Amino acid sequence: MRLGVIDIGSNTVHLLVVDAYPGAHPLPSSSHKIALRLSEGMTADGSVSGEQADRLVDFVRECVKLSDDQGVEDLVSFATSAVREAPNGQSVLDRVAQKTGVELEVLSGRDEARLTFLAVRRWFGW
Repeated sequence: MRLGVIDIGSNTVHLLVVDAYPGAHPLPSSSHKIALRLSEGMTADGSVSGEQADRLVDFVRECVKLSDDQGVEDLVSFATSAVREAPNGQSVLDRVAQKTGVELEVLSGRDEARLTFLAVRRWFGW
């Protein structure tokens, strides 16, 4: 099964496409990312700026097109602290969903930390 993951972080937005097989590690197929830097484009009150939200929508659209072109069967997408902590985070999520059809899941701080730990652990082979 070909799977896609869109990871919307504070600095980058990343689409990773993998081929997944039962009982085996997923095999990376392609990677596409942009240094959006949501955290640097916040307004004085910590909100995601309109310009940054527009850039996010455009990139998520691009990710959806790439996923379709590559035969992705299931696309999972999530956002982390920049969107989670922004006062207008829900409106950004709604905007992305309305304009792209992608429903972003927001990871809790605990889940974000857990997944980061597991990724680093796997990366270094511990």
